[in-house]
Amino acid sequence: MYRLILVILLLTALYLLLRQMFRGFNAPIGDGRKNSSVRAQGEEQDQMVEDPVCHIFVPRQIAVIETIGVREYCFCSQECAGRFRSEHPI
Repeated sequence: MYRLILVILLLTALYLLLRQMFRGFNAPIGDGRKNSSVRAQGEEQDQMVEDPVCHIFVPRQIAVIETIGVREYCFCSQECAGRFRSEHPI
């Protein structure tokens, strides 16, 4: 019984160590001081936005962005953007 618990603990520790190690390989090489505007821009592009018509979440970098009136809307496709415009005239 004690051997089983010991093996489980060792495997868990090995898993956590390997996971942390591989996450470190994906980190950018540098001194760790990124420009805050570059970081904010990257976070904005990774942001998921909801389509107001079909309520599907899409990444902001591939969303169809339309400015209607004074507000900016993000859509999953041109069809949803056209449908939104027809339902909400200016």
